Amino acid sequence: MERTTPGRDRCINTAGSPSPDRMARMDRMDLLKEIKAFVREYGDILARYHKYTMDELDRIEEECRGLHDEACSRGACGTAGELVELEYLIGQAKAMKARRMGEKRALE
Repeated sequence: MERTTPGRDRCINTAGSPSPDRMARMDRMDLLKEIKAFVREYGDILARYHKYTMDELDRIEEECRGLHDEACSRGACGTAGELVELEYLIGQAKAMKARRMGEKRALE
């Protein structure tokens, strides 16, 4: 699926069936911990967007999408809703950054 597809829409038909195997469940639990840590770290990205370069925002967005895709592939897509919201916020931060950069150029 295209990388431009919004997170929620990428989930459709991509979630694998959860494995009953304990190891698979532990892998999902580790992934969920990683997702929570990622969201905690970047959850207030709109408040801090000006501290990031566009390349950094792109990298954060790519990491977010990667975590979301990994969650779906492990059958934990439904629990990765925070990532969909975070992906949206990153997009908003990138738009704000672009506007701010445009305003700076206009003033020069």
